[in-house]
Amino acid sequence: MGASNALLVSNYWKHLGHRDHRLLTFMALVALDSGTPPVYFGGWQAGARHLGLNPEASPDSAAEQFRRVTASLKRAGAIVPNGVARQGSRAEYALALDPMTTAAPTVTRGATGWPVTMWSVVHRQDPRPQSSPTEMVPLSPTETVPHQPHRFGGLSPTETVPPRRTEEPLQEYSEDELVESQPPSPAPVENSGAQTVDGVNTETYAAASAFLQARPMQHLALMERAAAKLGPECSVRRQVLTAASLAGWQPKAAVA
Repeated sequence: MGASNALLVSNYWKHLGHRDHRLLTFMALVALDSGTPPVYFGGWQAGARHLGLNPEASPDSAAEQFRRVTASLKRAGAIVPNGVARQGSRAEYALALDPMTTAAPTVTRGATGWPVTMWSVVHRQDPRPQSSPTEMVPLSPTETVPHQPHRFGGLSPTETVPPRRTEEPLQEYSEDELVESQPPSPAPVENSGAQTVDGVNTETYAAASAFLQARPMQHLALMERAAAKLGPECSVRRQVLTAASLAGWQPKAAVA
């Protein structure tokens, strides 16, 4: 349950901001891997808790923060809401984790009168930001830029260009986003048992994920307990290991 979906998030959506990536990973973990597409229908409260919010103490604020992050994920092309959220009816979110496909909802009324959503998978262009061509940067602090002004230098064709700062500039965001932006980075290739991500061995993470998948009725509660124990800044991998440990799982090395 959700392990394959979470790997797709890790492979294809690393360019998302921290809160977007965190919520999308949570949605992926609690959606069925076999779904075509996988669908999240766990409600906004569970998603808000995974963002480190308190829907019981501050329901209006938590709901608004959850709405903003899901709106950002929708703009990025990572999720598609069914559009029928209202009092007494939870919203569903199809996870468009494959960059080359998305989902289209068809909402009908069931025998009880409640809306029923059917999803179909459709092809699309990759919505992820594409890399721009590499810009020419001077090789030394005193190198001159011929024939054209340099973006980091002066306006004269012969003016020297000062050393370029190596640290990334800070970027401001409006309140409507409240999401940190991260540059695209290559997706990890998990083909080695000794490979680690966030200090977690790949095989150990896979074993913990399999342990949780075998307990679908406890999966969500264990993940929420792990998030509360580790704090809002914990990685998903460490959260999965902690959730499995709370249910009695131990890595092979510890058992030996």
